[in-house]
Amino acid sequence: ASSKGYWYKYDTQVAEETPKPKRGDIAYFDYEIKNLVNKIIYTKEELRPQEYYVDKENIMMGLRDGIKLMKKGETVTFIFPSHMAFGYHGDDKKIGSNEPLICTVTLNDIKPDTKKTEN
Repeated sequence: ASSKGYWYKYDTQVAEETPKPKRGDIAYFDYEIKNLVNKIIYTKEELRPQEYYVDKENIMMGLRDGIKLMKKGETVTFIFPSHMAFGYHGDDKKIGSNEPLICTVTLNDIKPDTKKTEN
């Protein structure tokens, strides 16, 4: 369990001490979304590889926090309560109101924030 109220398990864990994404870095990841009975809502192909500027873009609250726990090459399965996923509203497509979600995320790469090193 995380301190933020969601659960996670490592499907693939990297043992070495390598950096985790931090604010301003670019995280490249793939993920899929399932409901609590393990039925796929969105496949990795539908969601396509993601490029996310850590803490600088608006993505699902649970992913925003969960990605910062990961190292490059890891795959983690998260269970997000609805308030950390799409909340009361859902996504107006396949995710309903107040729906908890299972997200399996693979962190493919991290590019450090280059602006910090140039100052």
